[in-house]
Amino acid sequence: MHDIIDCHAHIFPPLAEACGLESPERHLVHQQRAMHVHGNQPYRRRRDNAITDIRPLWDPKDPSEAGRARDTNFRVGRYGRFEWDKDGESYYVQFLPPSMFDLSCPADYMVTQMDYAGVKSIVLQNDHIYGNLGSYFAEAMRKYPGRFIGLANVDEAFAYTDEQMAILERQITVDRMCGLYFTMTAYFRNGYAKLYDDPAYDPFWKRVAAAKWPVFWVHSAKSPLGDYGDEMRIFRRFLDRHPGMKHVLVHGIPTSVFADEKEKLNFPKWMTEVMDNYPVYSEILFPIMWGGKMNFPFARAHGHIRQLYDRFGPDKLLWGSDMPNVERYCTYRQTFSYVWDYCDFLTESDRAKIFRDNTLGLFGQNVSARAAAD
Repeated sequence: MHDIIDCHAHIFPPLAEACGLESPERHLVHQQRAMHVHGNQPYRRRRDNAITDIRPLWDPKDPSEAGRARDTNFRVGRYGRFEWDKDGESYYVQFLPPSMFDLSCPADYMVTQMDYAGVKSIVLQNDHIYGNLGSYFAEAMRKYPGRFIGLANVDEAFAYTDEQMAILERQITVDRMCGLYFTMTAYFRNGYAKLYDDPAYDPFWKRVAAAKWPVFWVHSAKSPLGDYGDEMRIFRRFLDRHPGMKHVLVHGIPTSVFADEKEKLNFPKWMTEVMDNYPVYSEILFPIMWGGKMNFPFARAHGHIRQLYDRFGPDKLLWGSDMPNVERYCTYRQTFSYVWDYCDFLTESDRAKIFRDNTLGLFGQNVSARAAAD
């Protein structure tokens, strides 16, 4: 299995640092917002580990940066935790595995994980919770040729500005990134006032298209923009405005949104048209989403994967792990064995596409040649 390509993984310095942002304080703003909207892991009270529904990190009525709570002493803790205080109590969320004592995942560590699990290369996704890591990724790519495929990121809410255009250009020409990570959750920075399909973004998207980069999109299925259908309608508008680029739905189609009481997936027209009529791909990434509710081998996921496969075909699916986060639920090896070993409807050709070829095909000949070389 040493030719497996993981389309979704991370490396990052200790998260209490600036990590490519202008300061540790600016980094904390992104982290606090991320923990406010995070739903997979529960908030817990530190003194007795009890789950709490108190969510004091952000004003729920104000999605802009002004809604950030400043009286919580929000901080990066140890052993995979983000921590804060409220009304004399301390709280935390176990965002990363408890083994991550300083919340870091350096390239050396990830390569060791990859060697042990039998994964040849990974796509490095680049959310602001980890920092702005183009240069960090570039160094890892130089140190370990063929093992890492780096995605760039910018401040999405202001990507059309000269400052962010310069950052984009550096990641294209100097850092040699291979694609773009673009998250809708970052629009808290402008209060969702101007979105990526606005004409002001046209020069930005023109440059991304010229670089022949795929775009990895994070939609939340619940945001100030509405539900997943609302987000997909905006996305469809963008796809029509900027044809030609390839796109990946990070975390994949949220199949639970479409499942009935018998686990049948009923895809509405706005979902099937996006997948059928545009170069849009879906990650298969169930353990990070469902691992808190069920154990390996995540049996419920197999039926959902089969229905994705039957409706959209193996050419539209990419396997990803979300390492190292997913180790709060299972091992790296288990993140692909629940599909590889348990979805017996997949042919050898299907596995080659889902676990390698589709991901390499996003990036073109240069990346494919580097990954194929040993």
